[in-house]
Order: sequence, then structure tokens, then C-alpha cells
Amino acid sequence: MQIVNEPEAVSRLLNDRRYVVPAVRGCDEIGLEWLRGEVARFSSGIRHRRRRAAVSLILRGLDPAALREGARLADGAQETLAVRVVASALGLAVDPDDVAVVARHYQPHTPVSEDADAAVQRLVLACGGRGDERTVALIGVLVQACEATAVLIGRCRDAVRDGARGAAEDVVAEVLRSDPPVRTTRRVSRDGTTLLLDLASADLPFGAGAHSCPGREHAVAIAAGAVERAREAR
Repeated sequence: MQIVNEPEAVSRLLNDRRYVVPAVRGCDEIGLEWLRGEVARFSSGIRHRRRRAAVSLILRGLDPAALREGARLADGAQETLAVRVVASALGLAVDPDDVAVVARHYQPHTPVSEDADAAVQRLVLACGGRGDERTVALIGVLVQACEATAVLIGRCRDAVRDGARGAAEDVVAEVLRSDPPVRTTRRVSRDGTTLLLDLASADLPFGAGAHSCPGREHAVAIAAGAVERAREAR
């Protein structure tokens, strides 16, 4: 694997469609491999554009201000705070722990587990019971909202405890600059070389190009709400 940490090179490769996300196997039977094969996150080309459009449509129905307020009022485990806020806004009665299990095994380089397969199956049922593109997009939104946003929330809360000043958005922006939760991403060249791109070195915490995070505004809003909650609790 080749590591790329020169900022201009990272940005250039993220914006070059010749460098694609690692391929996934996919599977007809609903489970983790099926989900990986159907989500926008691990797709390329026309399929990626169509699947990303489905995700964007869902995100357009979520008001960042409402998510922020939901996070400000939310209790419970940090790991699933973002999932609970987003699921509530979407009107979905999902088990946040199922989302967390899937998130831990989501990346193609992590092993598949029976627990993750079962969690995917339960999430499909909770999202309407059909393994269609909208169901996949809904699960993808929840999973993408899980781990990285939980880490971001945790680091923002740590910053508040350490005396961070300024507006909640400023605290979030500084954490994203200095200690982003997602530090790397992978791309594959046409000759099959896997590249590990250092997003942190390029100051691109939400990526760039065709696969940039479509939920950036929503994640920042949730983290800002968590900052406000942490300050109120002091």
C-alpha cells in the first residue's frame, strides 16, 4: 500500500475519477457484504452517482438546525448519540446498537461477522422491510453518522472540558482541523495499487471530490449541539 500525505497530491487524487474506492464483493443475501455492495460509499461511476443521489435526497429532508437542537437535548451513550438524533428525525425505530455493530464492520478491510449480518437484517426490517435503494440509503446515512460523528462529539466535549472558547461551530471547526475523526481514506489506481490518502495532512476532514461526505453540514450541526449540551452541563 502506498501512503500519500502531500496535501496537493491528496486533493488531486480525491478529485481524479480514475482513482476509485476499493471494490467490494457484494452478495445477494441480505447481510453486511450485501450492504457493502449496495451503498454509495463503496460504489464508483454511474452506480455511485445514482446511489449518492438517493442519499442526498434523504439528507435534504433533514434540517441541520433541528439536528443540532436534538443533539443539545439528547442523553445517553456518546457512541450512538448521532444515530439516535438522525433516526428520530427520519422517523425510524431502529436499534442504535445495531447501527453501531454494522459501523464497526462497515469498511471492506474489516472482517464480516454473524452479529453484523444479523444487525443489517434487523435494520432492513426497521427501514421498511425491503432491500431496495432507499432502504440501503437510509442504512448508509445511519452508519455514516455513527462512528466518525461519535468520535467528533467526544473530541469536541474534551475541548469544552479543557476550556475551549468561542461559538460551538468554532470548537467543532478547530477539532476538525487539529484532530479529525477520519484521518485517511483509500483509493485504487488503474494498475491496482492501493493508495492510503492522508486526509488530515490535507485538511480535508470530509474528503473531496465525488466521494466527499454529503452529510458534512449535518455532522457539524450535531457536534455543535453536543458542544452546547456539554457547556450547559458544566
